[in-house]
Amino acid sequence: MTWIYLAIIGQFIGAVVVLVDKYLISSKSVSRPAVYAFYVGALSGVVLIILPFGWVLPPTSAIILISLAVAFSYIFSLLFLYNSLETADASDVAPVMGAVSAISTLIFSLIFLDSPLPHNFFIGFLYLIAGTFLMSHFRFDRNAVIYVILAGLLFGLSSVLIKMIFNQTTFINGFFWSRMANVLGAAILLLWPANLKAVIGNLKKSSGETKFLVVGNKAFSGLAFILILAAIKMGDVSVVNALSGIQFIFLFLFAFIFTYRMPEHFHEAVHQKHNLVKKITASGLIIVGLYILFL
Repeated sequence: MTWIYLAIIGQFIGAVVVLVDKYLISSKSVSRPAVYAFYVGALSGVVLIILPFGWVLPPTSAIILISLAVAFSYIFSLLFLYNSLETADASDVAPVMGAVSAISTLIFSLIFLDSPLPHNFFIGFLYLIAGTFLMSHFRFDRNAVIYVILAGLLFGLSSVLIKMIFNQTTFINGFFWSRMANVLGAAILLLWPANLKAVIGNLKKSSGETKFLVVGNKAFSGLAFILILAAIKMGDVSVVNALSGIQFIFLFLFAFIFTYRMPEHFHEAVHQKHNLVKKITASGLIIVGLYILFL
């Protein structure tokens, strides 16, 4: 059961990361979502520090190809996630993305890992759809809905692809090459001249505090990611993704605190009674759906 505890701790840290992401994007501390996605991918290069220890083996052609697919799906899932956080509440985005990624993980597991669908799939699916539909009636505009759905689909795909890598090599080797592929994925974002200009401009103009928040938050994100990857390596990828429902609870608690203390950056609709009831109901439906599907 160790992998379940690792996944829960990872989700708690992940909730903190999402909240800081929301602050950095909504406050325009980072000029555009593509810039932030670039930072996340580029900072994956920190794994180079483990190279001298001899733990990393040369990748096979299959690991290279899968790692590149992981990088593409992961970087663009972040890009769509950050776009959705520009206009939508973090506590709205996280449950919808969690529901979509859970479904996509099951489907991609069926395709790539030959994992059978659970016998109660359709019942759990109905709960997820009901909860997601209720949640999407807050302050989601059309673009935010599209972005969060794409983010969930790509995140689910990246989770399954990571499991495929771990099935073929050691944890450290799979982690190293998938992170190095992320650096390449971040570099691809710079092929768009507007993104390149924005990254250069942000590096020059951002304050020391912003740089510290970005690097520190991504360090926490990396820790959460390592814990979740370890849980995926040790356990079932679908169950690990299902435990993302716990992150919703943490986000609600954080939303209560920060929407009052920093209302200029967090406009979470949790202090109004009718919105609070709807959010709790929607998240409850999603968590029940995840439970039925995987647990």
